Amino acid sequence: MACLLLRCAPGLDDGAIGSAVERLRPLAQKHDIAFLIEDRVELARAMGADGVHLTMAVAYDEARRRLGPDMIVGVACGERDDAIDVAEQGADYVAFGDFDDPSPAAAALDLTEWWGETMTVACVGTGCTDARDAARLAEAGADFIAFGTAAWPTLAGTLRDIAVALSQSHAD
Repeated sequence: MACLLLRCAPGLDDGAIGSAVERLRPLAQKHDIAFLIEDRVELARAMGADGVHLTMAVAYDEARRRLGPDMIVGVACGERDDAIDVAEQGADYVAFGDFDDPSPAAAALDLTEWWGETMTVACVGTGCTDARDAARLAEAGADFIAFGTAAWPTLAGTLRDIAVALSQSHAD
């Protein structure tokens, strides 16, 4: 595990998010796992998170300005042009697809494959709920794989299968 992303429900106040950050951030960082907060740039900075994951590419410039060069700023992108723009401006990674998709969308797989063949900035593949999805994303060229909400109820039983599938796809 490279990163833990705290995704916040719309309208959730900073106090509730801060309480979760205070419990989760130290545990993640103790194990050298980056701790990111979704879309809450100021809260990420104030709470000692490692960075922020942005759901809109247009928010990149302001987030980077506020967080500086040492914090992680990753961006979800739905189009090639957005991904190229934020990568050229210094994004630490781009993500294709929706974290909550029950499996990788065809468009996300296509973007991931294209990105892996042409770009050097890290790419996160999304829409992963099982070892088969993880293998498909890895084969498409994802550097990292994000497990969405749908994965968590069954994830505990499949972590080993996913690790095996990933190691096999990278060995080929």
